[in-house]
Amino acid sequence: MKIALFADAQSIHIQQLAPGLAELGHEVHIVTHKPAPVMGATVERFRVPEPSATNLRGWQGRRSRYLRGFLRRFDVVNIHFLQDWGFRFDPPLIENAVLVATAWGSDIFDPPGETVASTELTEVRRTLLRRAHAVSACGPAFAERVAEYAGVAADHIEVLPFGVDVDLFRPAQRATRHAAPFRIGFFKGFRAVYGPTVLMEAIPLILRRVPGTRFDLVGDGAELHQCQSMASEAGLQSSIEWLPRQPHERLPDLLSRWDLTVVPSIHEAFGVAALESSAAGVPVVASDVCGLRDTVRHGETGLLVPPSNPGALADAIVELLHDGELRERMARAGPKMVGREYDWRDLHARWAEFYDRVREGAVVMT
Repeated sequence: MKIALFADAQSIHIQQLAPGLAELGHEVHIVTHKPAPVMGATVERFRVPEPSATNLRGWQGRRSRYLRGFLRRFDVVNIHFLQDWGFRFDPPLIENAVLVATAWGSDIFDPPGETVASTELTEVRRTLLRRAHAVSACGPAFAERVAEYAGVAADHIEVLPFGVDVDLFRPAQRATRHAAPFRIGFFKGFRAVYGPTVLMEAIPLILRRVPGTRFDLVGDGAELHQCQSMASEAGLQSSIEWLPRQPHERLPDLLSRWDLTVVPSIHEAFGVAALESSAAGVPVVASDVCGLRDTVRHGETGLLVPPSNPGALADAIVELLHDGELRERMARAGPKMVGREYDWRDLHARWAEFYDRVREGAVVMT
C-alpha cells in the first residue's frame, strides 16, 4: 500500500509511525513543513510549484494540481494536524481518492498562552473532520472531544493510539527503587499547556513535607524563564536541576534516575510521556484531563489530580513518596500495561489495517 502522511516530519510520533509502516512493506511518503530524515520513508517539503511554461495557473490552481497529484499517486492520504494544507473538499479534487484526517490536541484545544485559531481555520478543521473518508484520534477520551468539536458521532472516529518503543523504554536494572532523597522528573517542556508553573507552585509544598527532594526539569519553551524566576524567588534553586531538551533516546537514562514523573498538563490529548514513564517502571502523577485519563491508570500506574491545583499535585506526590510499597506496585504494573496496550510493534499493524479498511470502503464518514 502507498501511504502519504501530511505531517510534521520532526514529530517523534511520526518518526515512529512511518518506519513501522515501512517495515510492514508499505511505501511511506511524508509531506511536511518541517523536513527531517525519517527511517524507511521519503520526505518532501510542502511547496506549491512556481508557474512554468506547462503550468500557468494561478496559485490556487497550482495548489489544487499539486494536491491532486498526491491523491492520485497514493492509496491513502493521511492528514496529521488539521491545518489548512489546501484540501477544500471540492468533489473534483478528492474524487476517487482516500483521505484520512487524524486530529491532534492543538487542533481541538487552544493551548493557553498561544495564538487562538481563527474562525476560518476552525471551520476548515471541522469541515475536514466531517468530510474525510475516515477520522482517527489517539485515545477514547480525546475521540469524544473530537466528535463534539466536529459535530459527528463518536463511533465514527477510529481510536488509534501512538505507542511506546518498549525496547528503549524499559525498567532500569536495579535491585530496589530509590529511598530518600527522592528525585522527581518533568520532561513535557515549558509551555503553558503543560502546566510548568503549577509544578513550580507545588515544589515548596512538597519540600516542606519531604525535605531534600530533588527535581529534574527538562526542556525549553516560553515559560522557562518565568519558572526559573519563580524558583529563584522561592529559594528553590538548590533543589532543581534544569536540563535542556533531550534527544528522545536519552530519556530512558533520565527516567532511570527518577522515583516519579510529573505531568501537570492543563490540556492533553493523549499523554505519551506518561506511557514512556510507565514503561520504564516510573509511577506518574498527572492532571485528571482528557487523554491522561487513558494513559494513567489511577491507583494502578499513577495518580490523577485536578488540573491547575498545586496543592492537590503536591499531596499526590507526597503520598507516593511516603508509600514505597505503592510505588513498587505501580512500577511493576506500568510496564505490563504499556506492553499489553501500547507497544508500537502491535500498533503499527493496527494503523496499517485501518488504512486498508478505509481503502476498501469499510470505514466511511457520513
